[in-house]
Amino acid sequence: MDTLAHDDMLLGFAPLGEWLLGPVRMALLTTAIELGIPELLATTSDADEVARQLDAHSGNTRLLLDAMAAMGLAEKHGNAYANSPLAERHLRDGSETNLLDVIQRMTAMQHKNLVRLADLVRNGPPPLKQEDKLENPELWRKAARGLANYQRSGLAQYAASLVAALPESASLKHMLDLGGGPGVVGMAIVERHPGMTGVLCDMPNVAETAQAEIAAKGLSNRIRVLSGDYNTLDLGGGFDLVWASHTLYYAKELDGFMGKLLDCLNPGGVFVSLHEGLEQGRTRPEYCVLSRLCLALEGQDVSFDSGRIAKAMLEAGFQSVESRVVQLSLGSARLDIARKAGRLPGAGALA
Repeated sequence: MDTLAHDDMLLGFAPLGEWLLGPVRMALLTTAIELGIPELLATTSDADEVARQLDAHSGNTRLLLDAMAAMGLAEKHGNAYANSPLAERHLRDGSETNLLDVIQRMTAMQHKNLVRLADLVRNGPPPLKQEDKLENPELWRKAARGLANYQRSGLAQYAASLVAALPESASLKHMLDLGGGPGVVGMAIVERHPGMTGVLCDMPNVAETAQAEIAAKGLSNRIRVLSGDYNTLDLGGGFDLVWASHTLYYAKELDGFMGKLLDCLNPGGVFVSLHEGLEQGRTRPEYCVLSRLCLALEGQDVSFDSGRIAKAMLEAGFQSVESRVVQLSLGSARLDIARKAGRLPGAGALA
Protein backbone atom coordinates (compact mmCIF):
# COMPACT_ATOMS: atom_id res chain seq x y z
CA MET A 1 0.00 0.00 0.00
CA ASP A 2 1.47 3.39 -0.95
CA THR A 3 1.80 6.19 1.61
CA LEU A 4 -0.99 8.33 0.12
CA ALA A 5 -3.52 5.50 0.18
CA HIS A 6 -2.49 4.64 3.73
CA ASP A 7 -2.99 8.26 4.85
CA ASP A 8 -6.39 8.39 3.15
CA MET A 9 -7.43 5.24 4.98
CA LEU A 10 -6.34 6.63 8.35
CA LEU A 11 -8.15 9.94 7.79
CA GLY A 12 -11.13 8.56 5.92
CA PHE A 13 -13.66 9.16 8.70
CA ALA A 14 -11.96 12.12 10.40
CA PRO A 15 -15.08 14.33 9.95
CA LEU A 16 -17.02 11.99 12.25
CA GLY A 17 -14.68 12.86 15.10
CA GLU A 18 -15.21 16.57 14.54
CA TRP A 19 -18.98 16.16 14.43
CA LEU A 20 -18.96 14.22 17.71
CA LEU A 21 -17.10 17.09 19.39
CA GLY A 22 -19.78 19.64 18.45
CA PRO A 23 -21.94 19.12 21.57
CA VAL A 24 -18.82 19.07 23.77
CA ARG A 25 -17.66 22.44 22.45
CA MET A 26 -21.12 23.94 22.89
CA ALA A 27 -21.33 22.60 26.45
CA LEU A 28 -17.92 24.10 27.28
CA LEU A 29 -18.98 27.49 25.94
CA THR A 30 -22.28 27.56 27.81
CA THR A 31 -20.69 26.28 31.03
CA ALA A 32 -17.92 28.88 30.87
CA ILE A 33 -20.55 31.61 30.46
CA GLU A 34 -22.84 30.18 33.15
CA LEU A 35 -20.01 29.98 35.70
CA GLY A 36 -18.60 33.36 34.74
CA ILE A 37 -15.17 31.91 33.98
CA PRO A 38 -14.07 34.81 31.72
CA GLU A 39 -14.78 37.28 34.53
CA LEU A 40 -12.86 35.17 37.04
CA LEU A 41 -9.85 34.75 34.75
CA ALA A 42 -9.69 38.51 34.44
CA THR A 43 -8.87 38.67 38.16
CA THR A 44 -6.90 35.49 38.85
CA SER A 45 -4.74 33.02 36.91
CA ASP A 46 -4.87 30.33 39.58
CA ALA A 47 -7.18 27.35 39.04
CA ASP A 48 -7.56 26.73 42.77
CA GLU A 49 -8.64 30.34 43.31
CA VAL A 50 -11.18 30.01 40.51
CA ALA A 51 -12.51 26.87 42.20
CA ARG A 52 -12.61 28.63 45.58
CA GLN A 53 -14.61 31.55 44.20
CA LEU A 54 -17.01 29.14 42.52
CA ASP A 55 -17.19 26.91 45.61
CA ALA A 56 -16.40 24.13 43.14
CA HIS A 57 -14.33 20.95 42.95
CA SER A 58 -10.68 21.96 42.44
CA GLY A 59 -9.68 19.06 40.21
CA ASN A 60 -12.69 19.33 37.93
CA THR A 61 -12.29 23.10 37.72
CA ARG A 62 -8.78 22.55 36.43
CA LEU A 63 -10.06 20.01 33.89
CA LEU A 64 -12.64 22.51 32.71
CA LEU A 65 -9.99 25.21 32.31
CA ASP A 66 -7.72 22.80 30.43
CA ALA A 67 -10.58 21.95 28.06
CA MET A 68 -11.28 25.65 27.56
CA ALA A 69 -7.62 26.16 26.69
CA ALA A 70 -7.74 23.26 24.24
CA MET A 71 -10.77 24.84 22.57
CA GLY A 72 -9.38 28.38 22.47
CA LEU A 73 -11.54 29.96 25.17
CA ALA A 74 -8.57 30.23 27.54
CA GLU A 75 -4.78 30.14 27.50
CA LYS A 76 -2.48 28.18 29.78
CA HIS A 77 1.13 29.06 30.52
CA GLY A 78 2.69 26.68 32.98
CA ASN A 79 0.05 26.40 35.68
CA ALA A 80 -1.37 29.87 35.06
CA TYR A 81 -4.58 30.46 33.12
CA ALA A 82 -5.86 33.52 31.28
CA ASN A 83 -8.62 34.47 28.92
CA SER A 84 -7.90 33.98 25.27
CA PRO A 85 -8.22 37.17 23.17
CA LEU A 86 -11.58 35.87 21.91
CA ALA A 87 -12.94 35.38 25.42
CA GLU A 88 -11.55 38.71 26.62
CA ARG A 89 -13.13 40.59 23.75
CA HIS A 90 -16.44 38.78 23.37
CA LEU A 91 -17.29 36.99 26.66
CA ARG A 92 -16.64 39.73 29.23
CA ASP A 93 -19.70 41.56 30.58
CA GLY A 94 -18.14 45.01 30.47
CA SER A 95 -16.91 44.82 26.88
CA GLU A 96 -18.71 46.81 24.19
CA THR A 97 -18.03 43.85 21.92
CA ASN A 98 -19.34 41.18 24.29
CA LEU A 99 -21.53 38.71 22.42
CA LEU A 100 -23.17 37.06 25.41
CA ASP A 101 -26.67 38.12 24.40
CA VAL A 102 -26.02 37.22 20.75
CA ILE A 103 -24.81 33.75 21.77
CA GLN A 104 -27.91 33.19 23.89
CA ARG A 105 -30.30 34.27 21.14
CA MET A 106 -28.49 32.45 18.35
CA THR A 107 -28.42 29.29 20.45
CA ALA A 108 -32.17 29.51 20.97
CA MET A 109 -32.76 30.11 17.26
CA GLN A 110 -30.32 27.59 15.83
CA HIS A 111 -30.87 24.74 18.30
CA LYS A 112 -34.56 24.97 19.12
CA ASN A 113 -35.67 22.14 16.81
CA LEU A 114 -32.70 19.81 17.13
CA VAL A 115 -34.53 17.39 19.42
CA ARG A 116 -37.35 16.99 16.91
CA LEU A 117 -35.55 16.95 13.57
CA ALA A 118 -36.94 13.52 12.64
CA ASP A 119 -40.47 14.62 13.49
CA LEU A 120 -40.15 17.75 11.34
CA VAL A 121 -38.78 15.70 8.45
CA ARG A 122 -41.70 13.26 8.69
CA ASN A 123 -44.50 15.76 9.24
CA GLY A 124 -43.32 19.01 7.73
CA PRO A 125 -43.39 22.53 9.18
CA PRO A 126 -45.70 23.01 12.18
CA PRO A 127 -48.01 25.99 12.73
CA LEU A 128 -45.91 28.85 14.12
CA LYS A 129 -46.80 31.07 17.03
CA GLN A 130 -46.45 34.78 16.35
CA GLU A 131 -43.59 35.08 18.83
CA ASP A 132 -41.61 32.46 16.90
CA LYS A 133 -41.83 34.20 13.53
CA LEU A 134 -38.76 36.01 12.26
CA GLU A 135 -40.77 39.13 11.43
CA ASN A 136 -41.99 39.44 15.04
CA PRO A 137 -40.98 43.02 16.06
CA GLU A 138 -40.61 42.03 19.71
CA LEU A 139 -37.96 39.47 18.79
CA TRP A 140 -35.76 42.18 17.27
CA ARG A 141 -36.46 44.71 20.01
CA LYS A 142 -35.02 42.29 22.56
CA ALA A 143 -32.08 41.51 20.29
CA ALA A 144 -31.19 45.12 19.39
CA ARG A 145 -28.69 45.80 22.19
CA GLY A 146 -26.83 42.57 21.51
CA LEU A 147 -26.83 43.32 17.80
CA ALA A 148 -25.13 46.63 18.54
CA ASN A 149 -22.24 44.72 20.11
CA TYR A 150 -22.22 42.31 17.17
CA GLN A 151 -21.95 45.21 14.72
CA ARG A 152 -19.14 46.71 16.81
CA SER A 153 -17.29 43.39 16.67
CA GLY A 154 -16.06 43.85 13.11
CA LEU A 155 -18.99 44.39 10.75
CA ALA A 156 -19.10 48.16 11.28
CA GLN A 157 -15.38 48.54 10.66
CA TYR A 158 -15.58 46.33 7.59
CA ALA A 159 -18.51 48.29 6.16
CA ALA A 160 -16.81 51.65 6.75
CA SER A 161 -13.60 50.48 5.07
CA LEU A 162 -15.52 48.96 2.17
CA VAL A 163 -17.45 52.17 1.47
CA ALA A 164 -14.31 54.28 1.87
CA ALA A 165 -12.64 52.19 -0.84
CA LEU A 166 -15.41 52.76 -3.40
CA PRO A 167 -14.40 54.96 -6.34
CA GLU A 168 -17.39 57.17 -5.48
CA SER A 169 -16.35 57.52 -1.83
CA ALA A 170 -15.48 61.23 -1.92
CA SER A 171 -18.84 62.01 -3.54
CA LEU A 172 -21.01 60.12 -1.04
CA LYS A 173 -22.83 62.85 0.89
CA HIS A 174 -26.10 61.22 1.97
CA MET A 175 -26.71 57.55 2.82
CA LEU A 176 -29.59 55.25 3.74
CA ASP A 177 -28.86 52.45 6.21
CA LEU A 178 -31.73 50.13 5.31
CA GLY A 179 -32.86 47.82 8.10
CA GLY A 180 -29.84 49.07 9.98
CA GLY A 181 -30.82 47.69 13.38
CA PRO A 182 -29.02 49.48 16.22
CA GLY A 183 -27.22 51.73 13.73
CA VAL A 184 -23.60 50.99 14.55
CA VAL A 185 -22.75 50.14 10.93
CA GLY A 186 -24.37 53.30 9.58
CA MET A 187 -22.59 55.42 12.18
CA ALA A 188 -19.22 53.92 11.25
CA ILE A 189 -19.78 54.75 7.58
CA VAL A 190 -20.88 58.32 8.34
CA GLU A 191 -17.97 58.89 10.72
CA ARG A 192 -15.51 57.78 8.04
CA HIS A 193 -16.95 60.48 5.72
CA PRO A 194 -16.88 63.84 7.57
CA GLY A 195 -19.29 65.53 5.16
CA MET A 196 -21.84 62.71 5.07
CA THR A 197 -25.32 62.64 6.61
CA GLY A 198 -27.55 59.60 6.87
CA VAL A 199 -30.96 58.09 7.46
CA LEU A 200 -31.39 54.84 9.34
CA CYS A 201 -34.60 52.93 8.62
CA ASP A 202 -35.91 50.12 10.79
CA MET A 203 -38.98 48.97 12.70
CA PRO A 204 -40.06 51.14 15.66
CA ASN A 205 -38.93 48.80 18.43
CA VAL A 206 -35.44 48.58 16.93
CA ALA A 207 -35.32 52.24 15.89
CA GLU A 208 -35.54 53.20 19.57
CA THR A 209 -32.22 51.49 20.23
CA ALA A 210 -30.69 53.07 17.13
CA GLN A 211 -31.80 56.51 18.31
CA ALA A 212 -30.09 55.93 21.66
CA GLU A 213 -26.89 54.63 20.06
CA ILE A 214 -26.75 57.58 17.67
CA ALA A 215 -27.30 60.08 20.48
CA ALA A 216 -24.64 58.42 22.64
CA LYS A 217 -22.19 58.78 19.76
CA GLY A 218 -23.05 62.46 19.31
CA LEU A 219 -24.30 61.95 15.76
CA SER A 220 -27.94 63.01 16.11
CA ASN A 221 -27.25 66.08 13.97
CA ARG A 222 -25.97 63.88 11.13
CA ILE A 223 -28.12 60.73 11.25
CA ARG A 224 -31.91 60.76 11.29
CA VAL A 225 -33.96 57.70 12.25
CA LEU A 226 -36.88 56.72 10.02
CA SER A 227 -39.14 54.40 11.98
CA GLY A 228 -41.43 51.87 10.31
CA ASP A 229 -41.71 49.10 7.73
CA TYR A 230 -39.46 49.90 4.80
CA ASN A 231 -41.87 48.10 2.47
CA THR A 232 -44.53 50.75 2.96
CA LEU A 233 -42.60 53.80 4.14
CA ASP A 234 -41.70 56.66 1.86
CA LEU A 235 -37.92 56.34 2.03
CA GLY A 236 -37.39 59.78 0.53
CA GLY A 237 -34.69 60.39 -2.04
CA GLY A 238 -31.44 62.12 -2.78
CA PHE A 239 -29.28 59.27 -1.46
CA ASP A 240 -25.82 58.66 -2.86
CA LEU A 241 -25.47 55.37 -1.00
CA VAL A 242 -27.81 52.65 0.26
CA TRP A 243 -26.37 50.03 2.61
CA ALA A 244 -28.35 46.84 3.36
CA SER A 245 -26.87 43.99 5.39
CA HIS A 246 -28.88 40.84 6.18
CA THR A 247 -32.24 42.59 5.97
CA LEU A 248 -33.70 42.01 2.51
CA TYR A 249 -35.47 38.85 3.73
CA TYR A 250 -38.22 41.17 4.86
CA ALA A 251 -38.79 42.80 1.47
CA LYS A 252 -42.33 41.70 0.61
CA GLU A 253 -41.58 41.51 -3.11
CA LEU A 254 -37.85 41.72 -3.78
CA ASP A 255 -37.97 42.62 -7.47
CA GLY A 256 -40.39 45.49 -6.93
CA PHE A 257 -38.53 46.68 -3.86
CA MET A 258 -35.33 46.97 -5.88
CA GLY A 259 -37.10 49.50 -8.05
CA LYS A 260 -37.98 51.49 -4.94
CA LEU A 261 -34.32 51.58 -3.90
CA LEU A 262 -33.23 52.56 -7.39
CA ASP A 263 -35.66 55.49 -7.32
CA CYS A 264 -34.37 56.83 -4.00
CA LEU A 265 -30.77 57.01 -5.28
CA ASN A 266 -29.24 59.96 -7.08
CA PRO A 267 -27.86 59.32 -10.59
CA GLY A 268 -24.58 57.46 -10.14
CA GLY A 269 -25.62 56.33 -6.67
CA VAL A 270 -24.45 53.04 -5.17
CA PHE A 271 -26.42 50.27 -3.48
CA VAL A 272 -24.32 47.87 -1.37
CA SER A 273 -25.93 44.59 -0.30
CA LEU A 274 -24.30 42.09 2.07
CA HIS A 275 -26.26 38.85 2.37
CA GLU A 276 -25.63 35.12 2.17
CA GLY A 277 -25.67 33.44 -1.22
CA LEU A 278 -26.37 29.71 -1.21
CA GLU A 279 -24.54 27.67 -3.85
CA GLN A 280 -24.17 24.08 -5.05
CA GLY A 281 -27.85 23.26 -4.85
CA ARG A 282 -28.27 25.19 -1.57
CA THR A 283 -25.67 23.02 0.22
CA ARG A 284 -22.93 25.67 0.62
CA PRO A 285 -21.68 27.60 2.49
CA GLU A 286 -21.87 25.06 5.28
CA TYR A 287 -22.23 27.58 8.10
CA CYS A 288 -25.26 29.24 6.57
CA VAL A 289 -26.99 25.97 5.68
CA LEU A 290 -26.48 24.39 9.10
CA SER A 291 -27.07 27.48 11.23
CA ARG A 292 -30.44 28.08 9.56
CA LEU A 293 -31.60 24.47 9.35
CA CYS A 294 -33.92 24.64 12.36
CA LEU A 295 -35.60 27.75 10.97
CA ALA A 296 -35.91 26.24 7.50
CA LEU A 297 -37.51 23.05 8.80
CA GLU A 298 -40.25 25.05 10.48
CA GLY A 299 -41.02 26.91 7.27
CA GLN A 300 -38.73 29.92 7.71
CA ASP A 301 -36.19 29.30 4.96
CA VAL A 302 -35.24 32.87 4.09
CA SER A 303 -31.74 32.36 2.65
CA PHE A 304 -31.06 33.77 -0.81
CA ASP A 305 -29.61 31.73 -3.63
CA SER A 306 -26.30 33.06 -4.88
CA GLY A 307 -26.97 35.67 -7.54
CA ARG A 308 -30.62 36.24 -6.61
CA ILE A 309 -30.08 39.77 -5.30
CA ALA A 310 -27.76 40.76 -8.16
CA LYS A 311 -30.33 39.51 -10.68
CA ALA A 312 -33.06 41.59 -9.03
CA MET A 313 -30.79 44.65 -9.06
CA LEU A 314 -30.17 44.41 -12.80
CA GLU A 315 -33.81 43.68 -13.63
CA ALA A 316 -34.86 46.73 -11.62
CA GLY A 317 -32.69 48.94 -13.81
CA PHE A 318 -29.35 49.28 -12.07
CA GLN A 319 -26.69 49.87 -14.69
CA SER A 320 -24.14 47.41 -13.31
CA VAL A 321 -23.54 45.00 -10.44
CA GLU A 322 -20.17 43.95 -9.04
CA SER A 323 -20.29 40.77 -6.94
CA ARG A 324 -17.87 38.80 -4.81
CA VAL A 325 -17.81 36.43 -1.84
CA VAL A 326 -16.40 37.79 1.42
CA GLN A 327 -15.47 35.98 4.61
CA LEU A 328 -17.12 37.15 7.82
CA SER A 329 -16.78 35.86 11.37
CA LEU A 330 -19.99 33.86 10.96
CA GLY A 331 -19.34 32.29 7.59
CA SER A 332 -19.11 33.70 4.10
CA ALA A 333 -21.47 36.20 2.49
CA ARG A 334 -22.08 37.61 -0.96
CA LEU A 335 -21.32 41.26 -1.53
CA ASP A 336 -23.28 42.89 -4.37
CA ILE A 337 -22.46 46.48 -5.32
CA ALA A 338 -24.99 47.96 -7.74
CA ARG A 339 -24.66 51.30 -9.49
CA LYS A 340 -27.36 53.53 -10.89
CA ALA A 341 -26.79 55.06 -14.30
CA GLY A 342 -25.32 58.55 -14.21
CA ARG A 343 -22.53 60.11 -12.25
CA LEU A 344 -22.25 61.61 -8.80
CA PRO A 345 -20.56 65.03 -8.70
CA GLY A 346 -16.80 64.53 -8.31
CA ALA A 347 -17.00 60.74 -8.43
CA GLY A 348 -13.79 58.88 -9.28
CA ALA A 349 -13.53 56.61 -12.28
CA LEU A 350 -14.54 52.98 -11.87
CA ALA A 351 -11.78 50.40 -12.11
